Amino acid sequence: MQAVLNVANQQFTIECADCDQRRLEDLAEALNARLARFSGDEDAMRRLVLTALALLDQTQATSAALALAREEIERLTDMVVEARLDARSAPVNDERGRVGALVAHGAA
Repeated sequence: MQAVLNVANQQFTIECADCDQRRLEDLAEALNARLARFSGDEDAMRRLVLTALALLDQTQATSAALALAREEIERLTDMVVEARLDARSAPVNDERGRVGALVAHGAA
């Protein structure tokens, strides 16, 4: 599949998977807004656009990965807090660590 992008009054045709076409169009739109005040050599602009698209893509992918990592950290933190609360409310057995306690519970 090909994505046809218009950035800085230039048309770019980029080979991509079907699932990436919309993402490339969104990146091109964001890049177009940023490059509106730039002008210059057509070849240099083409290189700038392709480099900027790659960097924008990487930045968005990294941001998404960080968001997922933050969610996972929050989930794990909640699990640790719950485990600590459960441990506080567990009944204390004064026989902990003694052989008799193991025998009584069938562990030995």
